[in-house]
Amino acid sequence: MVKLTDFQIAFSGLKLGNHLFDFQIEDTFFQLFDYAELNSGQINTIILLQKKSNMLELEFQIKGSVTLACDTCTEDYIQSIEGNYKQIVKFSDLVEPEEIDEIIILPTKEHKLEFAHQLYEYIHLSLPIRRIHADKADCNQEMLEKIEELAYQEPEVVDPRWSALQNLKK
Repeated sequence: MVKLTDFQIAFSGLKLGNHLFDFQIEDTFFQLFDYAELNSGQINTIILLQKKSNMLELEFQIKGSVTLACDTCTEDYIQSIEGNYKQIVKFSDLVEPEEIDEIIILPTKEHKLEFAHQLYEYIHLSLPIRRIHADKADCNQEMLEKIEELAYQEPEVVDPRWSALQNLKK
């Protein structure tokens, strides 16, 4: 079973320079989050950590597929996702008044970095805005027919007051 602690990097023992980490995200990862919109997926995450004397630079490469509900027919389908994201980690014991999304501030005594929540957010950022089947033929045809049946239709009887207003256009 996957735990949040599986998505940690102990950076204190690493030498200065670049380090590569590879993580496989599967269905059990999404179960770690109570509010998960996603339930299923196969995602490969590569993290390039560049350790410097006073900070860490992280590059996340996300590539894989997730199961989404189609916005048109509500049937599940497989959506490919891909994304590259950067994160900077600085060390300070002072409380910073302003936080920036790309910068994480850790206490100087911290020796490991937890990034499961960042991965979860990056996966969501990689999702398309409109979630539909690539081919409309793959949509549930019965659902499409029902939507068409229930769609708004102009009333056949037109109020004569509105007809008089139509004459103003001419």
